[in-house]
Amino acid sequence: MTRAKRTAGAATFAVVVLLTVAHAAGQLAAAPEGGVDGRGPVLAATRGDSTPGGASSGPGPAQALVASAAYPGLGQLLNDSEYKAALVGGVEAFLIARLVLEDRRTRHALRLYNETQDSRYYDEYSSSFDTRQTLIWWVVVAALYGIADAYVDAHLVSFDEIGPTSSEDWSVAPTRADGGLRIGLACRF
Repeated sequence: MTRAKRTAGAATFAVVVLLTVAHAAGQLAAAPEGGVDGRGPVLAATRGDSTPGGASSGPGPAQALVASAAYPGLGQLLNDSEYKAALVGGVEAFLIARLVLEDRRTRHALRLYNETQDSRYYDEYSSSFDTRQTLIWWVVVAALYGIADAYVDAHLVSFDEIGPTSSEDWSVAPTRADGGLRIGLACRF
C-alpha cells in the first residue's frame, strides 16, 4: 500500500470518528429547553436511566461517548469503572507516547538522510516510518475501543438493578391436567 493511500485511509477514518463525536454532541445540544425534568438541556439529554426514586443512576451514553473521546478513560470513569478507566487510559497513553517517540525517530532519520544521502539512514527512516504508521492504527483502535466501551457501559449502567428481587418473583407449581401431572415455571416481571 502506498504512503498516499495509507494517509488517505487514516484521514477518512479520522473524519468518520470526528463526525460520530459531532453527532453525539449535536444530540446533546438538541435537547428541549429546560429538559424533561427542568434540569437544563444537556443534563436532560445525557442523564442515564432513572432509578425508582427518580435519581439518575449514571451518565447517558452520549455523555460517556464524548467524555471518552475527549480524554482517554474519562467515559469509563463516569461509568464508575475505575479499574477499566485506568487500563484504557494507560494503554492509550502508552501508545500515544510510543507514537510521539517513533515520530521523532522518523523525522530525525529523514533529516540525517537528506543531509548525508547515506542509505543507512534511509533504511532507518523506512523502518521507523512503518512502525509509526502501525502505531497510528493501534492508537485509533484503542481510542475507538475506549469510546465504544464507555458508550455500551452507559447503556448498561442499570442492568444489575433489573431482575428478581425476591423469591416471590419466581414460582414453580405442579398442576394436574388431562390425567397427568405438569410442572410450570413462572417469573413475574
